[in-house]
Amino acid sequence: MTNTFPISEDELKFREKISPTFAGKKFPIPAPTISPEERMKRRTAHRNEQYLHKAKSCFSGKPLVSIYPENFQPSPRFRSTGALKICSRDEWFSDLWDGMDYGRDFDFSRGFFEQYADLQAEIPRAATVTIGNENCEFTTGTGYCRNCYLINSSEYAEDCMYSKLIQKGRDIVDCSYVYDSELLYECFNVANCFDSKYLQNCKNCNDSWFCKNCISCNNCFGCVNLKNKEYYFLNKKLPKEEYQKKIAGLQLHKRSSLEKLRENFLQFTKKFPHKYAENLSCTDCTGDYLLNCKNCRDCYDLEKSEDCWMVWVGGGNRDVYDCSNMYVKAELCLETLGVINTFNTNFCLYVFNSNDLWYCEQCFSCKNCFGCVGLRNKEYCILNKQYSKEEYEQKVAEIIEHMMKTPLGPLLEGGRQAVEWGEFFPMEMSPFPYEETLANYYFPKQTPKSPCQGTSLENEQTENIPPDKGDRGLIPDEISKTDDSISREILVCQNHLTPALLRTRD
Repeated sequence: MTNTFPISEDELKFREKISPTFAGKKFPIPAPTISPEERMKRRTAHRNEQYLHKAKSCFSGKPLVSIYPENFQPSPRFRSTGALKICSRDEWFSDLWDGMDYGRDFDFSRGFFEQYADLQAEIPRAATVTIGNENCEFTTGTGYCRNCYLINSSEYAEDCMYSKLIQKGRDIVDCSYVYDSELLYECFNVANCFDSKYLQNCKNCNDSWFCKNCISCNNCFGCVNLKNKEYYFLNKKLPKEEYQKKIAGLQLHKRSSLEKLRENFLQFTKKFPHKYAENLSCTDCTGDYLLNCKNCRDCYDLEKSEDCWMVWVGGGNRDVYDCSNMYVKAELCLETLGVINTFNTNFCLYVFNSNDLWYCEQCFSCKNCFGCVGLRNKEYCILNKQYSKEEYEQKVAEIIEHMMKTPLGPLLEGGRQAVEWGEFFPMEMSPFPYEETLANYYFPKQTPKSPCQGTSLENEQTENIPPDKGDRGLIPDEISKTDDSISREILVCQNHLTPALLRTRD
């Protein structure tokens, strides 16, 4: 079976554009050796968005909520076995440790990735990947959020729960891909919406229920493909008083009524044509779920971006190729995952407010670093060791030359040998089991498990839970008849038959 894939001229030009110069010598980034899909699989295998585990701080011994499985052992291909060092976010940013204390010289008798893995194993990891949050302990992949619970991949969210990818939102529950919106429940891919429930692919809609592909609609119920409408019920115009009376008679306060309405709406949507792609306000773009983008090719779930290729999830990007989860002004990046406000960061993982980084992870406000982990406010560092500008330029040039000679994997078709330079971190260096990574959702090796299985209850045996906990008939049909005692119960998820807790706030 051949593994052939096209390489566009634009991609080669971009690689040439960002190829670095060190010590007066330019180091071209070679053409990719695996397909775009395999590159994304390799990259997203380093991201766990929603599975949470129990852990203990390596500094204080206090219990933590962590994205890292405590007993997981990464592949011994690149590092020796041993538990990861996990600490709280506050401890990570404290004076308890300094990433520079782990600095070391580069050993030219060994490969770069092998040495980098050794450094990774020694550096403490914050239990979750967050920045600038307040009261958001049970979240990861979040930045500048406040009072949020079990959300991921979000920035500037407040009072939100059980959601994914909120970009500037407030009071949002059970939603995904929400932009600049407030007071939403069970919505998917919406922008500038307010006080609405069960919307899909809608923009600028308010006070609406069960709508799909609607733009600038207010007080609409069960509508599809409408623009600039108000007081519509199942795509039919009603007088304001009649609309309000009809809504009042639907018993929207009952779960049983909502479930019937949802099924009826699903059947109703099948009567209408569907757009080829959910792209809004885009110019010269290909992909899906794009918003206010220009010249973006093969991109998905992207907003306010320009001149990007094969970018999955993000916003505010420019000149970004082959990347995932790129947020808030990422520019000139190649093969990078999980950043906020970066410039010229390449082959990196989770770097923030930084520029001119190569092969770095968990670095904050850094620039001109190569192969570093867990640094803050540093410059001209290699493997966490400080150099002068001149020493840095010379040493990086020598390391890249070494990487260009270091084989990575077996021979490719046609006898070409992949080398370390120009390749992302191998999948075997991931600190997560594959089934808990984002890669398993895009390219499943097995059926993704319920997020409940990755929580602190993952070792709970469902057979020891009383059978009545899974009986939906014991859960009141109306929220007004549900008291706070339910927050002390263990309920069984009907879809996955795994236990879950409810918080009083829910």
